[in-house]
Amino acid sequence: KADLNDLIREAGFATTATGTLIPIPDLIDMAADAQSWLAVFKDATAVPLYFGRGKRLATREQRLVSFARPDGEACSTPDCDLSAAHVEMHHAQLDWGLGGLTDITDLAPACPKHNRMVGDQPGQYTTRMVREGPDEGRCVWRLNAEPGAPPNPERINRRPDLPRRFAEHLEQVRTEIHGPTTASGDQPRLHLRQIIDLRNASDAEATLASIMLAAAYPRA
Repeated sequence: KADLNDLIREAGFATTATGTLIPIPDLIDMAADAQSWLAVFKDATAVPLYFGRGKRLATREQRLVSFARPDGEACSTPDCDLSAAHVEMHHAQLDWGLGGLTDITDLAPACPKHNRMVGDQPGQYTTRMVREGPDEGRCVWRLNAEPGAPPNPERINRRPDLPRRFAEHLEQVRTEIHGPTTASGDQPRLHLRQIIDLRNASDAEATLASIMLAAAYPRA
């Protein structure tokens, strides 16, 4: 699984079903001799991904689409990091025994341990699929509370979000240091002379300004 922007610029890493990171140039070389699968989600015909009550076990195509989701490389249970190669497909919206459907929109990856911890007893988990919002298509887990105790909060496994959040934070830091990227290289990245007046600056302010200038205009 790889990000399209990384493929275009031939940089970054791809993720395998076992959680291994592969440099994009190596992935391109491998893909030349591999059978390709294209995961298409919304506004596309996906009949093989919807079986209703016709099948109990997920198909290979459903597992591939699940892996292609932004959070599909690991178990969906909060804080679990077991890779997609070792998970089962969990009927997250409604258990199969209770009439659940083997549809891609109702399935979520779950490791064998956590998949067997789903139930209606205290200490077990209740799950559901998010149907709208930024977490659409993700599985929510709630640990069932003891009788008389307040309900526990619903949780989503945020571990798969860490690489994206790190990249966003890194881009934010770069923007704060160098300014927003402009269409032309003729414009300075930071107009520091318009915002820094060192005539009455303290030693600390002068030091900070010199650091900012060095970061904004590094020497060749």
